[in-house]
Amino acid sequence: MKKPLLAAYCTNRGIPQLTEEDIRRLDVLYIAFGRVDGTSVSLQELTELGRMEEIRRLHPEIRLVLTTASGAEGGFPAGTKTEADARKLAACLAQTVRDYGFDGLDVDWEYPTTDGDPSERHAHTVLLKALREELDKLEGRHTLSIAAGCKTWYFEITELAQSVQYLDYVNLMTYDINANCPYTMHHACPYPMATDKTAEGSAAENIEVFHRNGVPLEKILIGAAWYSRQWKGVPDENHGLHAYAGEGSDYGPGYTPLMRDYVGKNGYVRYWDDAAKAPYLFNGENFITYDDEESLRWKCRLVRESGIAGIMVWEYTYDEEHTLLRVMDEALRSPLPGQ
Repeated sequence: MKKPLLAAYCTNRGIPQLTEEDIRRLDVLYIAFGRVDGTSVSLQELTELGRMEEIRRLHPEIRLVLTTASGAEGGFPAGTKTEADARKLAACLAQTVRDYGFDGLDVDWEYPTTDGDPSERHAHTVLLKALREELDKLEGRHTLSIAAGCKTWYFEITELAQSVQYLDYVNLMTYDINANCPYTMHHACPYPMATDKTAEGSAAENIEVFHRNGVPLEKILIGAAWYSRQWKGVPDENHGLHAYAGEGSDYGPGYTPLMRDYVGKNGYVRYWDDAAKAPYLFNGENFITYDDEESLRWKCRLVRESGIAGIMVWEYTYDEEHTLLRVMDEALRSPLPGQ
């Protein structure tokens, strides 16, 4: 059986931090971000692209993909007001892919219509179709992917059931899933919680949601979170899990400072939710949810057992000790139980 894809998002400051070992482990490196404003794109913040040649030398089979997100001047909505605008933006993005030697394009227009314009739902489709057409004009095969929000709701704000035909991959952001819930939750768990205040709150459930709504399994990547979310002022009950905190969570520490400064320190105790296959920390007042080596092994097992394309990481720089990609790579290669 072919090994599933292992992919990572990496911001500009992380490009110099990429180790030779991690480069060789990765199948796809998403380089973030090219900023879209109207019908143009800027790579101004990507000052470390000069390392692309070395990365290719170390791992000739790796795919280096430009990840694009909205900039400060209107972003994707401003660039897709009309079909002509969308085609102009698509041509600009494809030209950028060619000029810089990227192997594909990733569109991080995460939540169309949420600014109040329902026309963005179809504009999202128009852009993806135009991008597929423009990328196909280039020499060689160039992949097209999107970062997608979770839950059935995502199919209400996009036409993904239709536009998936233009995509190679759908990168499911199976993190921050329950971040806005007033109850403490896992934000990136592989499997459902035994007591869940929300629906579709795990990676496994969202694989099913997207597949049921027309996304082929072989196009789905789930996401791993190398950072945490935290609720404060949590009642000291049930070790803090499923407790009413009154409001949603905030971003917490990245993986390395979390392991160094929180686990087993300042009153924080690590607990394991065996139903969700996810860890969390609680100190009697503050609740922190995150992925660690154990939960990532379970996520990689889920990838293999479900038959999806692979798993991606947000974001490379959060693991300063460079341990997690090794763990994930080994988990994607190791025999499954019973094999």
